[in-house]
Amino acid sequence: MTEKIVLCVIAMLLATGMVADLKALRHVSSAESRRSVDEMSLQQKISLLLLPSHHLENGKIIFPKTEEADFSVWNKMAMINVINGFKTSDREIPFPDIRAIQCVRDSLHRHILREDLMNFMAQNKISGLLASGEYLFDICDRKGLNVPSYNSLALWLAQEREIFKIPVVPLPEKLFIDLQSLGLAGSKNIVINPGMQKVDTPEIAIVPNFEMLVQQGTVFLTSDYQRDFNRLLRAYQFKMLNEELLNVGCKKIMDFLEQSVLFEESFVSIPVSRPFSTYARRIAFEKGIRMFGREDNSFLSANLSDKKIKIIPDASENQISIFFSMAANHVKIEERDSIPADLVVWLYGGKELTDSIIRQRIREIRLQNPESKIALAVGYSGNFFEEHSFPEELELLIIGTSEWPVVWESLAQALFLGMDIERARMSDYWVKRIEDFSLRGSQTRLKFGVPEEVSMLTDSLLKIDTLMLEAIREKALPGGQVVVVRDGVVVWNKAYGYHTYKKTRPVKENDIYDLASITKIAATIPALMKLFDEKKWRMQDTLGLFFTEVDSTEKSSLTIKELLLHESGLASYIPFYLEAIDKSKLKGSLFAGRYSWLYNIKLDEYIYLNRTVAYRKDVFREFSDSIFSVAVAKNWFINKFYLDSMMLQVIDSRLYRRGQYRYSDLGFYFLGELVHRLSNKSLDKYVKEYFYEPLGMFNTSFLPVNHFEQKRIVPTEEDKAFRKQLIHGWVHDPGAAMMGGVAGHAGLFSNALDIAKLMQMYLNGGRYGGKKYLNSGTVKLFTSRVHKQNRRGLGFDKPEPDSKKESPVSRQASLSSFGHSGFTGTLAWADPETEIVYVFLSNRVHPHQYNKKLIEGNYRTRIQDIIYRSIIRYNDNLNEN
Repeated sequence: MTEKIVLCVIAMLLATGMVADLKALRHVSSAESRRSVDEMSLQQKISLLLLPSHHLENGKIIFPKTEEADFSVWNKMAMINVINGFKTSDREIPFPDIRAIQCVRDSLHRHILREDLMNFMAQNKISGLLASGEYLFDICDRKGLNVPSYNSLALWLAQEREIFKIPVVPLPEKLFIDLQSLGLAGSKNIVINPGMQKVDTPEIAIVPNFEMLVQQGTVFLTSDYQRDFNRLLRAYQFKMLNEELLNVGCKKIMDFLEQSVLFEESFVSIPVSRPFSTYARRIAFEKGIRMFGREDNSFLSANLSDKKIKIIPDASENQISIFFSMAANHVKIEERDSIPADLVVWLYGGKELTDSIIRQRIREIRLQNPESKIALAVGYSGNFFEEHSFPEELELLIIGTSEWPVVWESLAQALFLGMDIERARMSDYWVKRIEDFSLRGSQTRLKFGVPEEVSMLTDSLLKIDTLMLEAIREKALPGGQVVVVRDGVVVWNKAYGYHTYKKTRPVKENDIYDLASITKIAATIPALMKLFDEKKWRMQDTLGLFFTEVDSTEKSSLTIKELLLHESGLASYIPFYLEAIDKSKLKGSLFAGRYSWLYNIKLDEYIYLNRTVAYRKDVFREFSDSIFSVAVAKNWFINKFYLDSMMLQVIDSRLYRRGQYRYSDLGFYFLGELVHRLSNKSLDKYVKEYFYEPLGMFNTSFLPVNHFEQKRIVPTEEDKAFRKQLIHGWVHDPGAAMMGGVAGHAGLFSNALDIAKLMQMYLNGGRYGGKKYLNSGTVKLFTSRVHKQNRRGLGFDKPEPDSKKESPVSRQASLSSFGHSGFTGTLAWADPETEIVYVFLSNRVHPHQYNKKLIEGNYRTRIQDIIYRSIIRYNDNLNEN
């Protein structure tokens, strides 16, 4: 859904309430402040002209603790400075700065921000705010003194039914237009006070007439209150400024103050909910992001695997950390300074930008990265680009409107096209000199936002937390990850619990889980779809065409389509490791139906394994050599020639009725090998090269112990039957393990966010990040139901349309949705109708695979129910309100 639709939904929520008249409003000004100007001392009148620019993070204006500040009427009022935005204690996202708000054009969006602001003012008894000359009050009844065109600041206050403004300008260093007109011609080095600069000769200043502004009732912003107070006091005392004109201006200001009031409630009796107003704040900051460069320059390649990206930080630790964290969701950052990068991102924040800084820093970057493209990301550029053009040394420039953390988060998203970016407009005065270099950016990768952005309710999704904590408490799983995406926006990305029940390592969002059968749709199927696009195989092709080993068997005529639909008649699986048992050492039978001293290894309910099980020495060893070269687990290796024996077992296995649905891993043994034979690359290398690396799936791999720190890999089962160890970093599935960890049915490891990227690529019709991976028709073909007798697509699972039968997913998922679950406690699902991607990862098989509480509690599906119920629907909202 578009932002406009979301805002319309909010409007409906607002429309259900009656617009209330403003009730009795409490006057702010004390009796002392209401005295006539004639009764005021010179110090009091000067204090009426000055307002400190310094303020706290919450916007509260800071007056110095001096005698001069005690004269100020403003000091006795609750005033906030909102020019740079301000922090509110009830939100993570601050209220936006005036530049960001100026970039918000949608009237409803501005209305929500205004209501948010008014409610804050009412709750905190705020009597006035310093902002821009238009700000958010363009739809209010308002009046006031004219704000000079050369400055857009104003002090906004309230009357009973109106909002009015007093013009505010920065206090000029030069107070006089023409010193000669003041009788000071010929004077040299005049010093009004020690804080003032010397004036060498009488001249016309470049600033507007100070006294004209005073006479109009202007308030002046000062960065040094005490200095400027004394500066003006001496000027009036020495008759260098006209006190009569000061009286006229003070009278105008006091006339408005006489009528000022405090808000006790907003203009709307039912305020906008916190999640919606928080969303409005976030979007305002995003609207303020601007990107500049040369049209023919593509800074970031669509293929993320072919570029080394380095970040050069010249910002605060917090700003750097926020940018890094968001960037890591899209790209892999090169952390070694000695390695030349293809793309360098220079972060600059917290300091004034100058020409010399740009030239010097870029020169240093070029020394280490002579061929690199350079992008500069700036949180707040001040007025630098009002006066300076686009730096020739840069390929790309991204600018925010302030230094708040959310701005740095948005800069990272914008750089890697995780969000839309608008072109600069003429009204964006802070980038006036570089407007011609402005670029528009379109989102091509996942964006990270909030549920309300895509018409979902945060309060509803919070129930996911409750359900996950329940699952952990009931020991259905030690921990897990949940990712929810809608319309390409990640609205939920959370980690829960711990790696194990020992609670020594909490689960993090980038930790890696064994996906089990999600491997089928995350590795084998995308590889086959790409090869299908390349016309390397057809649906009616038979196994015999590619596997000469089955020529003389009944499996030779099985088609690829039958394997994909699980209609080949192949058995579900073969317990290969049981075929490698040394039967000469086995005492008694292999299994028993109940626990005893001899049968003490529980595999499942009423299935216990003989404790004397040992494995053939010609199949497994505890050390590797040229023969025992395939790792099955830590310090456990299989004879590489035994892999041929395993394939023979598949070929010789029983074939059940063809054309009838029977879920089979064995078919995917063939399909995984088919990728190898068609591409001349092993399955793991093929998908890494053509999918994972260009997609930015840097947490996804087969054989994870070879690619990641083991502490990031979540362990699965305490395997007492086969490998006699905790399976940590090795595939849980015994068959995939004996295949060396790379198989068509299992073996892939990843985190939830990476899998969400792949599922989003499917929803996008085979495109992601500006790159085409698959033909849209091929994606549609594979993810659609093939015929009525089988709910499945080609490799993908689908919802069960028959309500009398059990469905693998929520009943609210559309029939066009698709995905797959995994034995280890995983699920990945995408719904084209609602544009929702849902990924659930866990290690429910820890410490034992017979723990079925996750399945019995139906936690995966119940969370999916929560996701669908969180969608805002027009009729639902009208009924609720």
